[in-house]
Amino acid sequence: MIVRDHLPWLRVWPQVSRKLGLLLVLDTTIAVCYVFLGATFLAVPSLPLGIIGSALSIFLGFRTSSAYDRWWEARSLWGSLVNQSRTMARQVVTLIQADRHEQEAARELQRRLVVLQICYVHALRCHLRNQVPFAELRRWLDAETIETLRAHANVPSAMLTMMGEGLRDAWERGWLDSMRWTTIDRTLTELTNVQGGCERIKNTPMPKQYDYFPRVLVGFFCILLPFGLVQGLGMLTPLASTCLSLIFITLDRIGREIEQPFENTVQDTPMTALSRTIEINLRQLLGERAPRELSPVAGFVY
Repeated sequence: MIVRDHLPWLRVWPQVSRKLGLLLVLDTTIAVCYVFLGATFLAVPSLPLGIIGSALSIFLGFRTSSAYDRWWEARSLWGSLVNQSRTMARQVVTLIQADRHEQEAARELQRRLVVLQICYVHALRCHLRNQVPFAELRRWLDAETIETLRAHANVPSAMLTMMGEGLRDAWERGWLDSMRWTTIDRTLTELTNVQGGCERIKNTPMPKQYDYFPRVLVGFFCILLPFGLVQGLGMLTPLASTCLSLIFITLDRIGREIEQPFENTVQDTPMTALSRTIEINLRQLLGERAPRELSPVAGFVY
């Protein structure tokens, strides 16, 4: 996620420079032919550029808004994941109770469930980014648990099942009554809903019409621009046409960059930083030493 006040043009320019370069060549050619070679047929002042531009702006604005909705929903889901993770850890620590003869075993189960919640968050992040999570999970889980998870295509979902099995064990041993078990299980359900929402965004791309037609229409409009401007602007046509083209190309590019919020780019939901925040909160709840929060790197949080 970008947290700096301005965008560095060194990052933006490579994404638009090729198209602008080709359009600049076209604009300059048309202007030179019109002004110096007398090719007056190239001037088409009757082109309804204002109407076309307005309609295209509305289309691009709607597409960008749809892409932003996906980005914001992803961020909202991860905000909910932060809250539900804290709730899960708090419920496990405060609601699982045993008599003094079994307090040590109960505390071990509490720690295991909180650790599984930490691992679940890291595994979900890797799952959404198409990364293998086991190298990171080895810091927390034993080899047997890792091998069990390797057999599952959806590792985060398997970890929720493990947490549910731990709660069932606590209930069978009398450390949880039915009401408390139901309360914590409801939190597990909310975690499942958050994961399902993230997977829906990840696995459902924007409609192809939203990808194809804006690109074609923007290109078509940028090609028409110099024909409609050259009669009034002459050799200033390349400057004016290229600047207007930059606006429409940038609008189109913005929607493309934010429509997939789980691709591990600078525009994405900062899942790494949020995972670290959850880990810090839950480890402190266990009374353990927590790592430091991740700081922005060059104005970007990952």
